[in-house]
Amino acid sequence: MSEDLVKAHLDHKRMWADFDYCYPVISRRSKGVSLGVNLNPDKVCNFNCVYCEVDRATPAKRKDIDLDQLEREMAALLDLTLDGTLFRVAPFDSARPEQRRLNDIAFSGDGEPTTAPEFADAVDRIAKLKWARGLHEVKLVLITDSSRLQAREVIQGLDTLQANNGEIWAKLDAGTETYYKTVNRSAIPFQKILDNLEITARLRPLLIQTLFFSWQGQGPSDAEVDAYLGRLRHILSWGGKLTGIQLYTIARPTPEPEARPLKAAELDAIAEKIRVGLPEVPLEVFHGPEAWPEANQHEV
Repeated sequence: MSEDLVKAHLDHKRMWADFDYCYPVISRRSKGVSLGVNLNPDKVCNFNCVYCEVDRATPAKRKDIDLDQLEREMAALLDLTLDGTLFRVAPFDSARPEQRRLNDIAFSGDGEPTTAPEFADAVDRIAKLKWARGLHEVKLVLITDSSRLQAREVIQGLDTLQANNGEIWAKLDAGTETYYKTVNRSAIPFQKILDNLEITARLRPLLIQTLFFSWQGQGPSDAEVDAYLGRLRHILSWGGKLTGIQLYTIARPTPEPEARPLKAAELDAIAEKIRVGLPEVPLEVFHGPEAWPEANQHEV
């Protein structure tokens, strides 16, 4: 196991006890505890990424959003995290002391959070809960595929997020339409994703999340990485603010056995290209596990 990976990093199940919406994870990218809010318990998503870990073969437990229950679940998770009870339970007992810090509450679930009609109300409730407990330093994070950043009903939620120590972690996994259709497999035009990123970055700082991996034996080509860099340069040239890039690869099993992590040296080579091409944007790199099963099967 890679030195910076603990058991809890490899277990990001979006479930906790008998909860329906809220769940805890130890997140490498958050550098601590991230409490997740799943606004897509129906497992419906407008992307169909080949590396997605969501098991859509198993029927959803429920499809509705009960905001009162969601708020109660988050309140309970905050209690369990802050009093240390969470770290007596596997796999959270594997977390090192520095990884037990509550970093954020993240809107990230079994689909795209911004597609939920309840998105803005959920952000508002969680923000009020956070501030009522005096957790001013705890971030609110939206992890998004960038498809609905300019929808009117979503902008209301983004305003609340931004006013409450919020961050937008926006996905960009491709530089070309062809590669986007190959890895993200969405009916949403790639240009719409790019336009959303460009417009939003002018108004609110964005952190870009990029997952590069081996698909059917091949990682992204040099030309694809160059095109990706060109997309980010375009955002910056039009006045967009990018606070950083998180470059990572697959860390946990997926339903697609041909989706595999890049080796550390491969990811590092891409990272160096990004550092040279975008020296003004901070870059973090997160490697995958050192060992990967030859015949990887998704656990259901």
